[in-house]
Amino acid sequence: MDLGLLEDFLELSRELNFSRAAEKRNMTQPAFSRRIRALEEAVETPLISRTTRQVSLTAAGKVFQPRAEAIVRALWDARAEAKEAAGLAQRSLNLAATHALSYTFVPRWLMSVAGPGQIGTLNLVSDTFRQCVRLMESGAATFFICHKGSGEGLALPEKQFAHHPVGCDRLVPFCAPGEAGAPLWTLGSGSEDLPLLSYGPASGLHRILETHWAQHGRPRLKSAMSSVLASTNLEMAKAGQGVAFLPSSLAEAEVAKGALVRAGAAEFEVPLQIVIYRSRSRLSPHCEAFWSALTRADAA
Repeated sequence: MDLGLLEDFLELSRELNFSRAAEKRNMTQPAFSRRIRALEEAVETPLISRTTRQVSLTAAGKVFQPRAEAIVRALWDARAEAKEAAGLAQRSLNLAATHALSYTFVPRWLMSVAGPGQIGTLNLVSDTFRQCVRLMESGAATFFICHKGSGEGLALPEKQFAHHPVGCDRLVPFCAPGEAGAPLWTLGSGSEDLPLLSYGPASGLHRILETHWAQHGRPRLKSAMSSVLASTNLEMAKAGQGVAFLPSSLAEAEVAKGALVRAGAAEFEVPLQIVIYRSRSRLSPHCEAFWSALTRADAA
């Protein structure tokens, strides 16, 4: 069986949309549809339910999905092990990180746990939370660093992936200052809904905020704009377009310059963990040494 067929199926199972999945796989929709049918013929059962309104996995497709993920991941691991045995493996780290952490936290954190010699060649992918998860599931990334809220589940299945906390952060409401230096808006100061610079569903911060607000109550806010990038919301907040809940680690430089000020008391802040994920499968010796180094550093 062509391994690419499994990767096609996994992309479709994530998107549940033939056009978007075909675009992600860099092919036309008719060609992509033919490949999905070829996979269904190979496994001798329908995996996808297609209607005019929606695409969903059949019962067989739901059972097949984790198996396909494991097969694809195992091939990536086997390829890395074979290159290692042949002396062709590079001392490299394939690290995925969300945009909000890749700008400030990740570079400082890497230097605190390992020097250039221990890191080797760093392949850092900065992307949305959703896309980083896909990279881990497919085996294209070895490690993944993201924020995690206290009330939400893990980003990746615990049976297949291990995780380790590497830092703390907070989502803090910020806005631009007025002429006197006071915030343009202050949460909890009145009955009017304040303009919120919100996050799109592909952002992990969207899920964290919605989970927190569902448990602790939602402030009086009305979405004025939505972005998947915290850096975009930061710039819009600086321009006086609304209130943005930003990771403190990302906003600290702008706060120090006076370009952003807090738009609410500490009760509106959302505590965060910063965690790193890896596959529970054996990694290359270089990557295993890096994992050991970071876990030892945190235990010290």
